[in-house]
Amino acid sequence: MTTAGLRGIIFVAAVAGAMTGRSTWAATGCRTLQYSFEPDCFVRDATGRCQFDLGHPDFGPQIAVWVEAADGSTFVDTVMVTNAVALYGIGNRPGRWDFRSGPRYGYGRRPMALPVWAHRRGVLYPSLVMNDGFDDSIGAHAEVSSPEPHFCRPMLQTEIVDAITCASGLFRSAKGIFDPAGSMSYYPPRGDLIDWADLCVPLVSAAGTACDYGDARQFGLLNDTDAIAAATPRYDQGFTGTWAIPSTLAGGDYAFMVEVGKEFDANAPYMHSSYLSPYETVYYSQYGFDDNVGQPSVVYRIPFHLSATPLAATATSVAWGYGDWTGDSGALSPMDATISVDPGSGEGRLRASDGPGGSGRLHLGEVACAPRDCAQGGPPEQPPIDAPPGIQPGTSARFSFKQVSDGGGRVIAYELRYAPVGSSFLQPVDESGFARWTPADAPPVATPGTVTEVTLDSLGPDTDYAVGLRARGACGWSNPTFARVITGSVAYKRLSGCVIATAAYGSDLAPEVALLRRARDRAAARFGVARLAAVLYGETAPPLAALVGRSEVAREAVRGLLRPLVAVNRAILTGSPVR
Repeated sequence: MTTAGLRGIIFVAAVAGAMTGRSTWAATGCRTLQYSFEPDCFVRDATGRCQFDLGHPDFGPQIAVWVEAADGSTFVDTVMVTNAVALYGIGNRPGRWDFRSGPRYGYGRRPMALPVWAHRRGVLYPSLVMNDGFDDSIGAHAEVSSPEPHFCRPMLQTEIVDAITCASGLFRSAKGIFDPAGSMSYYPPRGDLIDWADLCVPLVSAAGTACDYGDARQFGLLNDTDAIAAATPRYDQGFTGTWAIPSTLAGGDYAFMVEVGKEFDANAPYMHSSYLSPYETVYYSQYGFDDNVGQPSVVYRIPFHLSATPLAATATSVAWGYGDWTGDSGALSPMDATISVDPGSGEGRLRASDGPGGSGRLHLGEVACAPRDCAQGGPPEQPPIDAPPGIQPGTSARFSFKQVSDGGGRVIAYELRYAPVGSSFLQPVDESGFARWTPADAPPVATPGTVTEVTLDSLGPDTDYAVGLRARGACGWSNPTFARVITGSVAYKRLSGCVIATAAYGSDLAPEVALLRRARDRAAARFGVARLAAVLYGETAPPLAALVGRSEVAREAVRGLLRPLVAVNRAILTGSPVR
């Protein structure tokens, strides 16, 4: 199917009734709604803080926020959707809907994630199935797999230590193909696969690995929700977002909607055991978690009237209804006793908190924009980023930036996104794909000139990342500022190759080994001869490494031979001169 044909089969529900004509609320400049809520968790420790518990795993909620006409007749705008649905495509990916789950689990479509939002939005996409046709299997897809920048392989329960950690950075996944039968989905495919510059190289430690991308090269053309994707709100802190009211939106009655879906909060009325084939019951029974399909999504609603008068702050504590448990329809049922109210579960997926409009699980109000004449002044300046050079430890990265102003006052909000970049450190960052990068937690707004520290969590080990930061003011978004950060090795990742260097330096976590391994992988990604050398090295190096490891004299000799290579690669990564 051609790209033009794929675009042609997407259709969007008409919004002409709400978006035509000039506004009747006589807006001058910007008007912004501000909403807030706080997700609740299943388990808290003795101090009252949320904690991850293997006995009741909590991987966080999926959330969609949108605006529609008060009578539900017209969908106006999607305000935000969390990453897993909007960017990583969990609603439309290969594999059965009732596969098990785990941290960043890569297979199994979840049409029950946010069905009310998905159906009311009314956009259709081609459904995905496994490249090899085995949609009932969580394993044995190696021959139709390709490098995986985000999801994990099915994980042993003993490897799962929290809600975000991948046990391996070497997982290769089957991305899927469009269903030959022509079935459609109300959810987009994943849109994070944006860097096709690197070649798919064989893994030294896994002979026979494949490089089949399926139809993934076209996913980004179809995914139209990546620009409004947002990081999953964190527990134990309120989440605040904003929506700039379109100047073309007619005055009248509207509803602000928030849908929350979650796994692992099943109860007696809603319980379904996960599927494993007879073969996988024997060999994969310890992978992932069973009974992961939770209760139906719940929807919170706050009606508001758009006029020249600013909106008063308001809140709601009671969910308005719940979605279809199967996700096959966008039906919204009134709340009843089948939906739990326990913390983190059912209606309790959002925690009650105080706000300007009183106590509630969802808060809505209007915030004043800084008085600006957009004909005379534009968006804020770009926020300057100060990123430390060199490799940062573990799977997080830190940097700082200086808060910018909007006409002398505070900006409305920041947007922070990141993406893995190519294997060559000298490769320029493709800034055109910024809207498809992964959104991170938005840095808090502070007084202009304040230096704000930022930490990006849940990154992959041994990876180069580009980060982009932009600011929104009364007259729109600034251009993003870009920087580059590099993560290091972590103890739980088994390193492939470089065993001679490991023997020489005494540890596979030594920084010199990390530098050499990265240099090898970059070369293998670019040159066929290097790929062949890597494979041969994997076959011949272990016996030599054993000999080197037994002798301190041999170890020192090998370190001496490797020092120039280490110095060159350190200079490339840090920008420092070779010494």
